[in-house]
Amino acid sequence: MTNPKVIDHLRRAEIFSGLVDDELRKVAELCHGLKVQAGRAIFKEGDSGDELYIILEGCVRVMINTRSADGTFAPSTINRLYPGQCFGEMILLNSAARSATIEAVDPTTLIVMHEADFRNLCEADPRIGYVVIRNLAQDLAFKLRSSNLLLRGQIRWQHDELGKLHSSS
Repeated sequence: MTNPKVIDHLRRAEIFSGLVDDELRKVAELCHGLKVQAGRAIFKEGDSGDELYIILEGCVRVMINTRSADGTFAPSTINRLYPGQCFGEMILLNSAARSATIEAVDPTTLIVMHEADFRNLCEADPRIGYVVIRNLAQDLAFKLRSSNLLLRGQIRWQHDELGKLHSSS
């Protein structure tokens, strides 16, 4: 998948920021495209997998299963990702099960890269590995901060609700 359009999309992807054209060509050679219909899951929380995905077109929803007040589990949307953003990137750090469900909100076009191919590329060209892992760390830090803000809001809401219950009794 080394056509100039793919390289241009990789250039705009946050995870590949700072790579030069020759390095982007090496990355593009490892990639293939995937089209996903709106409403379809790309993978589900708990699935195994070894692919990193970069969004070319469309939007995806990031969902985790959360326990509701009645004790049942239901999916909760924790984020939306747009063109240039990636998901499945944690596979580049460890081979744990998927930590969330990813579902296409719109018809979505993705670039897909396998972890083993990326690892081999990093061993052959350590600068690519350094740049991508640095960008990945920045992206994961941003996502962690976003999740922390969401969690704080939920804790604050629960605290307020408990306070209302306590004061009404």
